[in-house]
Amino acid sequence: MRFVDILLSVPSLLLAVSIAAILGQGPYAVMIAIGVSQVPIFARLLRASMLSQRGSDYILAAQTLGLSRSTITMSHLLPNSVGPVIVQATLTLATAVIDAAALSFLGLGGGRPQTAEWGRMLTYAQAELTNSPQLAFLPGICIAVTALGFTLLGESLRESLDPKTRKK
Repeated sequence: MRFVDILLSVPSLLLAVSIAAILGQGPYAVMIAIGVSQVPIFARLLRASMLSQRGSDYILAAQTLGLSRSTITMSHLLPNSVGPVIVQATLTLATAVIDAAALSFLGLGGGRPQTAEWGRMLTYAQAELTNSPQLAFLPGICIAVTALGFTLLGESLRESLDPKTRKK
């Protein structure tokens, strides 16, 4: 977890830019860079969720039955701890969309210029901003709407999975 803490101290976009620059251009490089930069958040969240469930009655019952630690972890702890991770994944999708647009805006996106990417569209729109401002507004609005959609999906998923906020 100390390595995860070190990765968390580096801003995720800076880490993604560094990884994408090392891997080169291409959609796979962008996906790997964004994925690696977001992994520490999920590792920390899953660890905290599993540690909070460690003292539960069902874990004590499984230990009493003589199940091994790996069996308890994989069949009892992990399925009950994965809920917050799923919610975090939907919320992180919004950040991933923005990061992917930022990487392609910086020129670290897809390899071919013909590939339609919102960040690349914003790069090309800079030269035409005085004549055609809609060239910059439309990709920006698409990025914002997509990120907002994933955020709202994550929030509704969080509310539906949280037993404390359920209506009776």
